Amino acid sequence: MSYDKLKSLVANVEAIETAMKIRLQGRNATQEEKAVLARYSGFGGIKEVLNIGTDRPIGGNMDEPIRRLQELIDEYPGFTEAMRNAVIENIKASVLTAFYTPKFIVDAVANQIHATFRQNGLQMRSFLEPSAGIGGFLPVAMSDTYSYAIEKDHISGLILSLLQDDATTGTGGFEEIGDMDFGHTKFDVIASNIPFGNFRVFDAELWKKGGVYEQATKTIHNYFFVKSMDLLNEGGILAFVTSRGVADTPGNKFVRKYLVSSADLISAIRLPDTLFMQTSGIDVGSDLLVFQKNTRKTMLSQREQAFLQVSKEMVDMTGATTEYTNRFFTLPKTTLATNSRIVTNQYGKYVRKYQWMGDENAMSQYLSALLKYDFDRYFRKGLFMGGEAPAQMSLFGSAAIEAADRGRRAYTDEPEAWMKDGALVMFEGQVGVIRFRKSSHYTDVAVDFVPVDEGKVNTDRANDYFPIRKAYFELSVKEREEQKEQPCLRERLNALYDAFVSKWGCFHANGNKELIMLDSLGVEVLTIEMQVGKDIFKSDIMREPTAFKVIDTDKTLTVDEALASSLNFYGCVDMDYIMQCTGMDKDGVINGLKGDIFYNPVRDTWEHKGKFIAGNVIEKCKEIVSCLPDLSPMERDWAETSVKALEAAVPEPIPYEELDINMGERWIDTKIYADFAAELFGTATDVMYFDVNDTYLVRLKGNSPIADNTYSVRNYNGEELFVHALHDTVPEITKEVYRGGDTVRVPDEDAIQEAAAKIQEIRIRFNEWLDSRSVEVRDNLVRVYNERFNCYVRPSYDGSAQTFPNLSFEQFPYDSLYPSQKDAIWMIKQNGGGICWHEVGTGKTMIMCVAAYEMKRLGLAQKPMIIGLKANVHEIADTFRKAYPSAKILYPGKEDFTSAKRHEVFAKIKNNNWDCIILTHEQFGKIPQSEETMLEIFTEELRDVERNLVVLEQSAMRSRSRRMQQGLEKRKQNLAAKLQELRMKIENRKDDAVDFHSMGIDHIFVDECHIFKNLMFQTRHSRVAGIGNTQGSQRAMNLLFAIRDIQLRTGRSLGATFLSGTVVVNALTELYVMFKYLRPQELQSQQISCFDAWAAIFTQKSADYELNVTGKVKRKERFRTYIKVPELAMFLREITDYRTADMINLDVPEKNVRFLSHAPTIQQEEMIGRLMAFAGNGVWADLGLDTPEPDNLDKAKMLIATNVARKMSLDMRLLGDKFTDDDNNKASICARTVYDYYVRSSANKGTQFIFSDLSTYKPNEWNIYSDIKQKLVRLGIPENEIQFIQCATTESARKRLFDDMNAGRVRVLFGSTTMLGTGVNAQQRAVAVHHLEVPWRPADLEQRNGRAVRKGNTVKMWGGNVVDIVIYGTEKTLDAYKFNLLRNKQMFINQINDGTIGARRIDEGGMDENSGMNFAEFVAILSGNTDLLNKAKLDSRIMQLEKEQALFKKESIRAERRIADNREAIAEAKRTEAKFKKDLEYMASYSGTQEIRLLNLQQATAEQTGRELHRIAKTYRSDAYGTVGTYAGLNLLVRSVYDVTGSFERNTFFVEGLSGLKYRCGMTGALPLGFVESAKYPQETLKKLPAHIQRQQDLAKQLEKEIPVLQDIACRQWSKADELARLKCECKELQHRIDESLKEAERINSVPDTIPARCEDTPKAA
Repeated sequence: MSYDKLKSLVANVEAIETAMKIRLQGRNATQEEKAVLARYSGFGGIKEVLNIGTDRPIGGNMDEPIRRLQELIDEYPGFTEAMRNAVIENIKASVLTAFYTPKFIVDAVANQIHATFRQNGLQMRSFLEPSAGIGGFLPVAMSDTYSYAIEKDHISGLILSLLQDDATTGTGGFEEIGDMDFGHTKFDVIASNIPFGNFRVFDAELWKKGGVYEQATKTIHNYFFVKSMDLLNEGGILAFVTSRGVADTPGNKFVRKYLVSSADLISAIRLPDTLFMQTSGIDVGSDLLVFQKNTRKTMLSQREQAFLQVSKEMVDMTGATTEYTNRFFTLPKTTLATNSRIVTNQYGKYVRKYQWMGDENAMSQYLSALLKYDFDRYFRKGLFMGGEAPAQMSLFGSAAIEAADRGRRAYTDEPEAWMKDGALVMFEGQVGVIRFRKSSHYTDVAVDFVPVDEGKVNTDRANDYFPIRKAYFELSVKEREEQKEQPCLRERLNALYDAFVSKWGCFHANGNKELIMLDSLGVEVLTIEMQVGKDIFKSDIMREPTAFKVIDTDKTLTVDEALASSLNFYGCVDMDYIMQCTGMDKDGVINGLKGDIFYNPVRDTWEHKGKFIAGNVIEKCKEIVSCLPDLSPMERDWAETSVKALEAAVPEPIPYEELDINMGERWIDTKIYADFAAELFGTATDVMYFDVNDTYLVRLKGNSPIADNTYSVRNYNGEELFVHALHDTVPEITKEVYRGGDTVRVPDEDAIQEAAAKIQEIRIRFNEWLDSRSVEVRDNLVRVYNERFNCYVRPSYDGSAQTFPNLSFEQFPYDSLYPSQKDAIWMIKQNGGGICWHEVGTGKTMIMCVAAYEMKRLGLAQKPMIIGLKANVHEIADTFRKAYPSAKILYPGKEDFTSAKRHEVFAKIKNNNWDCIILTHEQFGKIPQSEETMLEIFTEELRDVERNLVVLEQSAMRSRSRRMQQGLEKRKQNLAAKLQELRMKIENRKDDAVDFHSMGIDHIFVDECHIFKNLMFQTRHSRVAGIGNTQGSQRAMNLLFAIRDIQLRTGRSLGATFLSGTVVVNALTELYVMFKYLRPQELQSQQISCFDAWAAIFTQKSADYELNVTGKVKRKERFRTYIKVPELAMFLREITDYRTADMINLDVPEKNVRFLSHAPTIQQEEMIGRLMAFAGNGVWADLGLDTPEPDNLDKAKMLIATNVARKMSLDMRLLGDKFTDDDNNKASICARTVYDYYVRSSANKGTQFIFSDLSTYKPNEWNIYSDIKQKLVRLGIPENEIQFIQCATTESARKRLFDDMNAGRVRVLFGSTTMLGTGVNAQQRAVAVHHLEVPWRPADLEQRNGRAVRKGNTVKMWGGNVVDIVIYGTEKTLDAYKFNLLRNKQMFINQINDGTIGARRIDEGGMDENSGMNFAEFVAILSGNTDLLNKAKLDSRIMQLEKEQALFKKESIRAERRIADNREAIAEAKRTEAKFKKDLEYMASYSGTQEIRLLNLQQATAEQTGRELHRIAKTYRSDAYGTVGTYAGLNLLVRSVYDVTGSFERNTFFVEGLSGLKYRCGMTGALPLGFVESAKYPQETLKKLPAHIQRQQDLAKQLEKEIPVLQDIACRQWSKADELARLKCECKELQHRIDESLKEAERINSVPDTIPARCEDTPKAA
């Protein structure tokens, strides 16, 4: 019987409908219904189902059943949307894969297996069909067998469960069998028609086994064989119908080998190619393969060997061959075929095709005979019974099975939790290492075993080593997690170790160490034994816990001593501990410590006043008050006392008038901004803030002419400018220009300035609007601000009562610490860290060493670490050893930190109770950071992104925030990828034997912390000057992760101590970085999620305007003004101890600052004029330099001008070889000055430092260092007494140089800030520090001066205790300006830190190394005339105002033009409306027949009319209107449309109204596709007349609404006109004064021998 596709489809649909009905009714199927269900045969070969869910027509008689199938799937309530989609996809996929097995095949297999079991007296206990369809192979199960069936497809699974109600069924993939509630996990018989194809199966269990199991998961047919064999009982039968690929494909030999090695091949029968024609209408090659599981077999029969081999057949004499065929099927009785022949398949390949020419009955009988033949010969009853497998005999001989693979294989033992990749283990009698294997397809981790070469390892020694390792990790992990001593585990570890040593010797013995180092954990285990020189002893962990401090509580103390001890030991007030130490009851302790401790009911603890009355006291007070109702009377009394103490400490509130509020401060409720926007734009507005990306969204709920006109620039309307006003940014507006024949986009400076002015106007109007709000609104803002920012109290750190046991001063020239050092140490101990901002030379090194030892001694830190500069770290370690000679410190040298030795250093850190670990910054960066910490940080960020996405989705902003949503989605994807990459990266990372987390380091002292200031942060202000480096560095990121790890692990808010004489190097914006490191929780409470949120509160940008090289006015922004400075200062000072040398009366020399100013040389005078011209026009040639024009001239003109001016000021020769030396330039004056100091201090061999960063020493090349040295030698200083720091290239060379300097053998030392500014102790004879140019940053100047002005300088004994700081300046250059700028910056920094800042806002100045300075000040300074400076500033402001005035006038003119245009448009709209109404009235009154009359077809049906219209549409060609007929007395027109090249595009049709208006057919004028619809086009077109009328009315209303707004714009007066007029008058008066002064200067200069006034006379050339 041939295959009837339609019949099969109808039967399938009927079966599905029946199944759904039964399931919805919750009952079993009747016999009649089962008959319907049984006719389901899947969709193999029915290609029409591929059209389900599409708009493609199906056609024919297949359409109805396909449509019904779609309806059933859509309407079935048992499917979720995901299931519904999966069902449709499964149906489509099954077209090429789902071929149901003919019944006679199943019957033959079932009958033979039943007969075999009965004949051998065996019982089939369990049966499984793993790819069941509707249960075709379930008849293989016997009557008393537990039957199980699995089907992945939802529909087939539904029918299966109803049709086979005697079997247990599961819907899902075969890989999910472990999750199905089956009564058996192993089976006696498994039979099925299995799927085939190159589909991967994600089975974690098989994948973890590795080898053939993992390989099998890559193709579904191989997977079914391997998985089923794994689930089969020993001796069980596996019978699969499968594709020929299993047997024939060379690449599948691995699975054939697995099958015949794990089982006996019972039968392999090649089935006819036409077998599935009756069930699926398709030719497909298939085999029936039957195996009996035999895992103990040792030999392969010859037929099994043949099953492994494939070969090709010769087709003809040309050499053509067939595709590969399994050699087994060349044996007799292996094919179910009457004949076979070689043919070409659909791919053009030669294959052998097998045919059966008889009927199905004969084929069934022959198949049964073949199966009986094979089962009688090859089935083994003994295997099934569990007995010994008899030796396999074969008439054709046999071959031994290859020995089981003893190489890399799955590790089936359970790895210990502490094991890592590469851990040494014993497995199946072999010693090897475990390797973790990961895949992106699985969340699980596979573990493989890799044997170690047996010649490398002694098995007995390894067996004795493994228990020691296990005992060590159990002890280490348990004590770290439970923070409790484990004496039993420690005793066991010692016993095992002692036994090992007595048998094999110490761990460090060669044979033992060689074994242990094979273990990836061995580096750590090895350090339970310490080797110092030749001595070997047990490390600390063998005697005592190293993960925590064991505290002795047996001593009796006074109440004050007990409190101090409690604070020292526990970091808090431990009432039980104090009571135990003092023998007092609780009331006695509370009374004894009244005023020193306070009850905190929020945490139900007592806290020391230093901690309690500090920090955010307002928030603490509110929290405690909220607890009062729930407290007992006694607790309430304690809490009320605490509240009173907190209230007394609250800072004085800041009133509204002093708040200096910026628009866009994130703490302000968005409703405030929404109310302002509503008033500004005249329509209700929504404003939302998203903290995860620090973004505001604004949505106007209605139309706003003000937003579209008053506050509109180019394509930016008021809504968008309002967002920029909130973000304090200006849009980057561009325009197209032609350059070199190409169109490029460049900044539109006019539009940018116009946008900036309107944004600034919005920001100003916000403050004005806020000022006009009610008292209640303003008071609420004041309350919120004070509670959030003016709420911090700095504790009083008095360290005078501290004692420092074990601190030795024997090797120091002093016998006590400074009070400032004691206070800083107390702050660190009380706070658990902070910022130690002490001037250079005030003893930070001793603070670090003592604080670290004290924290360790008192249990405040278990393993403190100090990290410092490579140049300083030796001094730190030396100081620590001198201060605490008996301290146990780890200070690995450079040779100890090589890649090979690094593991051992890390393990030593982990396994020993060091008093301190001292590393360089670079060494610290090599410590792997904790995966858990990094994952926690990024996971938290991912949660924030997801939270904001949910808020956005639920808001009304969705339509306005597509870009933001896409950005958040992208960020979510990036974070997910980063998390995955992080896991893989850290897993494969080198040096990962121990990470920072496991080391137990719980406090880091970061010396010279300003080195880590480049912490990456995101900002919109990346182009704004004064912000610093936003890209960050890897070492800064490493430090952040380490500090976060400590904060998370210890629960402390700081976790680190930052130390530097210059915490803020250049700009106050660097404070944000310090807060991000140390105060993340506080920033979060202030709603500061990023730098921009911080800057919005505490900074204001300034904008300068200058002419660029094209003559356009360019806007330049800079962070230079800081507001709310007292609150910013308090936030810093709460965790900072700030001291200068003056504050602590440090025994250091006094600084005598000399600014040596000299007149410019002739060449410099000429260059000054050239620079002023260049700053104005940007013409590079005007400078007269031989160097090529810089590429960035257009973008950085003033930066280039500033840098040229700096070089010019130092020495003209820095600008090129064409310039010459001069006796009165800086180099010459410096040489004479240095020589003068040299002579004056010769008796005491006084030394001097000379700094320059503009021109440093380079051998064989002219530079300022070498030039001055030559001048000094000519003056008489011996050459060997003058040295360059750059020549000391090693640490030993630097040390020798500094020794020579201190001894007076070297008298003059040149260097740059980087090389000579830190790590230099050569101050003992220093008399002067010379600055050839002023550095950019205050910190650099401090570091330079600190080389001489520091403790240990003997100048106090012979030089008046004064060090001269000589700064060289050239008049009419930037030198004096830079010096004053740095002095002001340093003054602000000092005032912020010492709490003396009086102003609420400060200005840092407007010049830095990344952008230079503004044009006006630059030209004014070069001129040397202060009046010119003032005039330049006035000119800059006038230029800005005139530009704004021009833009204002343009806007007024545009508004006037728009008013005229609007009025004309309104009149036109009304005229058009009247015409529309005329046509509408005509149609309403028309009483004739409303149908089309074509000129050449007067009487016709609608279809004929439409057909004729389509003919016209194809043939008409003219751009003139042509009449084709009439409709209701109105003309019907047609007109051709042509493109720009003149080519015809299409014809368009119209109805001409009585008014003369022509109404287009549809949107484009084209006819509808249908003929009947085309005949109705005039009717459909004229139906739209009411809508046209309404549209004209709406347009007129909209235009009329805009006119008052435009009139306001056109008539308003420019608000800054008076200011511009006043400034012009001032400028005119100033110009007159300048002219008079220039005349006076000319008169004076005409008098000979007159010397200009100077700050200080400079030495003159002889």
